[in-house]
Amino acid sequence: MDRKEIVDYLAKKVFNGELRDYHFNIMLKNKQIYFLDDYSRLVDFYKITPEDAFVYIDFDNFNGYDSHIEGVAYLFPLIEGVSIYVIVRSYLSKLGFYNPNYYVYPATGLKYYAAVRLFSDRLVIELTDIDIMATNTGLRKIIVDVLGKGVRTQKELSGDQIREIVDKLRHQKLFVGYDLDEVHEIIKDYYTNHNTSLIKDVLAIANAYNRIFEPYRVVYDTATRQQVLM
Repeated sequence: MDRKEIVDYLAKKVFNGELRDYHFNIMLKNKQIYFLDDYSRLVDFYKITPEDAFVYIDFDNFNGYDSHIEGVAYLFPLIEGVSIYVIVRSYLSKLGFYNPNYYVYPATGLKYYAAVRLFSDRLVIELTDIDIMATNTGLRKIIVDVLGKGVRTQKELSGDQIREIVDKLRHQKLFVGYDLDEVHEIIKDYYTNHNTSLIKDVLAIANAYNRIFEPYRVVYDTATRQQVLM
């Protein structure tokens, strides 16, 4: 499947009520989608293998809120809320690590990470290549720095190690000199409080976001279920 096929498939699943929200799902190469706990059990019982994994899905339903109310989630879904924690978990899963308390299960076949956000008026899906994302965010280097020699020999990660990786990623100045916490504040101030003095910062952040994640972005009108520009 190419990126367009993946996104169209996920959109149909959302509109048909077949994708479980507020949970993390994994889509296999055969298009089957499993809630993460179900996926882990299937791997444990040798029904599927970690190489069968293809797309890590982070789906959130905003329960009737319009897209303009949740500016970060709508415009920058890959860095919204707890997305950065989920991105770390997905990449650790791709590397074959394990910590069930942090939703890390071996899923070495993963190719893509999908942020799926459903609003009352819009459905937005952004798809990013996990390896490109890990390189451009510096996540790959952070994991090597935290685990040291254990990056090749260690299979089970501690909660402390995962939290350290997440913390280091969150506080990198990736977005034109701003870390993720600062980016959230700037975007919210601009879109919610209409602080137009931040326009240059917001545009620079948007450019950095697109350069780092290289997202394949598709937006649907929830009434017509057709693609729209915004």
